[in-house]
Amino acid sequence: MELKRKLKRWQEEGLIDQVTAEKIQAFEQQQPAPSKLPLLLIIGLIFFSLAVFSFIAANWQMMPAFAKIGLVLLLMWLFYGFGQLAERKQFSRPHIFRLLGLAMFGASIIVTIQTFHLSLSTSVLGWALFLASLAHHFYWKHVAYAIVAFFFGLQILSTSINFIGWVEWLAFVAAAFAWFYFNRASVVTVFSWLLLFGSGLMLWPLVDYENMLWPIWTLFALVGLLFLATLEKEKLLRPFYLGIGGLQLIIYLAIRGEAELTFIDLNLAESIALLVVAAGIFALCFFRFRPLVWLAALGPIGLLLFDDTAIGLAILAELTGLAYLAVAHRRDESLALGFVYFILVQFVLYFIYAWERLDMSLFFLVGALLLFALSGIAWWINRKKAGVPT
Repeated sequence: MELKRKLKRWQEEGLIDQVTAEKIQAFEQQQPAPSKLPLLLIIGLIFFSLAVFSFIAANWQMMPAFAKIGLVLLLMWLFYGFGQLAERKQFSRPHIFRLLGLAMFGASIIVTIQTFHLSLSTSVLGWALFLASLAHHFYWKHVAYAIVAFFFGLQILSTSINFIGWVEWLAFVAAAFAWFYFNRASVVTVFSWLLLFGSGLMLWPLVDYENMLWPIWTLFALVGLLFLATLEKEKLLRPFYLGIGGLQLIIYLAIRGEAELTFIDLNLAESIALLVVAAGIFALCFFRFRPLVWLAALGPIGLLLFDDTAIGLAILAELTGLAYLAVAHRRDESLALGFVYFILVQFVLYFIYAWERLDMSLFFLVGALLLFALSGIAWWINRKKAGVPT
């Protein structure tokens, strides 16, 4: 019925004629119907599974160590077998069975570690499931495995931050980079890029060098990834570069406005180096990745952090937001990202400068009047340039 309804609608819209509609309907009728498990059989399998797991749970403590490991491995291979059968017979979703098999793989590692009284404080479990999920995604190309891989990638980042070594860091970067380079799916590109960004933050404890500019250095370094990315990946990642860059500027503004930073936390030479690199990023993006030139606005942050009043950061944030909105409006591009950034900046400025001095409504009213004034000036200038009498 659904097919007939669609064919009728396509005919009414003039997309296909009567002959084509009849051919499509005849072709679909000749296709074999997908096999489905009977409902009673599904319920029976559920109760059988509950019975087996209840029996195992009741006798778990009395089972020998190798029997426990073997039982979990057997369940793992059974789930993978069900997944293969479901794919061939087309009676269910194979990826669900394979995810259960992947869960049993993780359970087998946990059981082995507990059986031989090993430590669970390391990232062995996270690494095993991360690499296994990546292998699943490379082979079966389903987004569910990508989500699992991303989750355990984050788990590695969070659990390894205090004791990570160079070998583990390089291995993580290599795995995330391979995932980024060899996959074409949009969600995978985003997941792998976020993991690469997180790996840059992992360098903070690794090099034993205290500073506040690691996030900016990481974002600048990731610009190099765009030379290896397709145009589709570049367009997909632009909002993430700009969004994280804008969020960093807001966070630095909030920290500098509310916290007392000592000059030990800041390094003048590094701040100057960041400004120089930002100039290079501006030139590179201007000629190669034009929409990302806004990243260069992060360059002065290192020097502006030396100002206790944070006025310089506030001016930088305000001007960046206004300029982005003006340019995006002039080019007829989406303004959503710029509006969100601009509103967040206003809230941060209110809590830093006007929380105890000015009512929130009055603060935003003054801001609105200033924006109206700027808008009127821009409108007048544009009309004058266009030769329209005012």
